[in-house]
Amino acid sequence: MSTHHGWSGRPAMRVAVQLPDAARAGVVLCPPLGQEGVIAYRTLRLLADGLEDRGVASVRYDPSGRGDSADDAAPNAQVRSARYAAALLRRAGVERIAFLGLASAALVAAAAATDDDALVVWDAPASGRAWLRGQRALAAVSVSGALTVDGVESLVGIDLPPAEVAVVEALTYPARSGPTIAVVRPGSRAPRALGGAEVLEVPGTAELLDGTSIDARIPGAAVARIVDRLDAWAPAVATPTTAPALDEVLDVDDRVAERILRIGPHGLFAVETVSSAQDEDAPVVVLHNGGAEHRTGATDYQVDLARALARDGVRVVRVDRRGTGESSPVHADEQAFLFAQEWLDDQRAVVSALRVPAERLAIVGMCAGAWLAGRAVEEHPRLVVEISPNDYRRTPAAPGSYAETAQGVADASPLRRWLRGPYNRWVPAGLRDRIARRGALGSVVGHLGPVLDRGTDVVVVATPEDVALFDRFGGRRAVRRWGARLTVVEVPDGDHALFSPGMRQTVVAEVRSRVAETFPARALSR
Repeated sequence: MSTHHGWSGRPAMRVAVQLPDAARAGVVLCPPLGQEGVIAYRTLRLLADGLEDRGVASVRYDPSGRGDSADDAAPNAQVRSARYAAALLRRAGVERIAFLGLASAALVAAAAATDDDALVVWDAPASGRAWLRGQRALAAVSVSGALTVDGVESLVGIDLPPAEVAVVEALTYPARSGPTIAVVRPGSRAPRALGGAEVLEVPGTAELLDGTSIDARIPGAAVARIVDRLDAWAPAVATPTTAPALDEVLDVDDRVAERILRIGPHGLFAVETVSSAQDEDAPVVVLHNGGAEHRTGATDYQVDLARALARDGVRVVRVDRRGTGESSPVHADEQAFLFAQEWLDDQRAVVSALRVPAERLAIVGMCAGAWLAGRAVEEHPRLVVEISPNDYRRTPAAPGSYAETAQGVADASPLRRWLRGPYNRWVPAGLRDRIARRGALGSVVGHLGPVLDRGTDVVVVATPEDVALFDRFGGRRAVRRWGARLTVVEVPDGDHALFSPGMRQTVVAEVRSRVAETFPARALSR
C-alpha cells in the first residue's frame, strides 16, 4: 500500500494518506473519540486498504491536540481537523470527497461535510448530547477517582475541557442534500435526524465496539460492504494525484522535535522524540503501549510523557509492535500477539536498531507492555518501569490465544453465563484466580528475577487491585529478596487502563522521577 506518513497543518496533525497514482475519489476517515478510537484503529486501516484497492484515496489522522499530533486547546479541533484532512486530499488532486465517521466520529464527519461531499455514518449515536450521556454512565463504572479535575471531565479514554464538552454536546446531524449513507447493525435504525439517508445493514459492529480492545474483532464483512458502497459512489474516471507535502519532523516547541521511524525487519512504526539540548550519549527510553493499542484514547499519555522526558534531556522512542497501530499489514482475521514471542522479538529488534548501550537504556511499558519490559533480559536495560502489570507468565502465549480466551468469555453460552453466579458465589476468590490464570506460568520472582539479577532496577506502578495480584504471585517475597532494587508504587485512586487522570499524572511523574534518578547527569529541567 502507498501510505504517506507525516505531519501537516497548524497546529500540526499526524496523518496517514493512502494515495493511488490516480484516484477516483477520496475518503476522510474520521477517528472516533476516546476508547472507541483505540478499538477501531486497525479496522479503519483495513477500510483504507480496501478503498485503495478500488482506486479511492483516503486520509487517517490524529486530530490536533490528540494522539501523535501537536498540542491544541481549541474546542473545535475535532471538526476543524476533519476539514483540514479533506483539504489535504484535494491538494493531492482528489476531486470528490466523502467523510466517514464510525461511532462518535459520525457526529464529527456530519459537522465537517458539506452538501458537495458524501457522508457515511457507521453506528452513529443520536446526537452529541446522547453520546456524552452514554459515556458518562460508562465512566461512572469504569473510571476510578474523580471524574472532573480542574474543570476537565474524564470519560473513557478522553479528557474534555468545559469548552470542548459544549462543542461535543451541540453536535448533531445537519439537514443534507448530498449523498448520505447510514451504516447500522442488523435490525437497527439510523438516527432520526438523518431523515431519508440510505440505510446499509452490516454485521460485526457489536463484536468490534461492544467489548474491550483485547476481545474486539475487526468486522471484515462489514468493511467489505462499506468499501463496495463507496466504490459504487465514486466516479468511474480517476484523476492523477500528487504525493502530499508532509512534514517529516514535528517541532513540538523551540526545544523538542519528533520524527517517524521504521524499525527492524518488520518495519515497526515508531515516533522518536528528542531535544536540541541533548548530548549524543543521552539516555534512551523505549515506551511500550498497553495491549495492541495505538497512542489514542487514554494511551496518548505516552505522547505527553515522551515530550516531557525529552525536555529532561532524554531520547524517547514510542513504538507500535506488530499487529498494533501502524505496524505490519492489517487483516480482518489477524492474530493478536498479546504476551507472545513475536512481541519479545519486536522489543529485541527495537533495542538492537537503536544501538544504545545497556547502561543508558530504560524500558517502560503498560500492561502487556509491562510484561515485555520485564522480560528484557538480553537487552539488559538499566531501568524497567512496569505500569499496571497483571501477568507474570514465563512461557509466551501462542499468537491469538490470549485474545481468543477473552473472546470466549465475552461470547459465553447462556448455560455458562448462568453457571457463573453459583461459581463466583461458592468457589473461593483465590482458587478462582488461580484457575483463571492457569495459563500464566511462573510468578513475580520468576518473571522479574532474571532482569533484577543482571542489575536492572525495576519500578512497578499499579492500582491496589494490581498490587494485590502482584503480592498474590509472590511480589512481597520478591521485594524482600531484592530490596530497593524493586520498588512498588501503589496509586490508591488509579485504574488499570489509565482512564483516570490521577493515574496518568502519577505515571508521568513517576517515570520522569525514576529516569532522572537513574541517569542524574542528564536531567536538564524539572
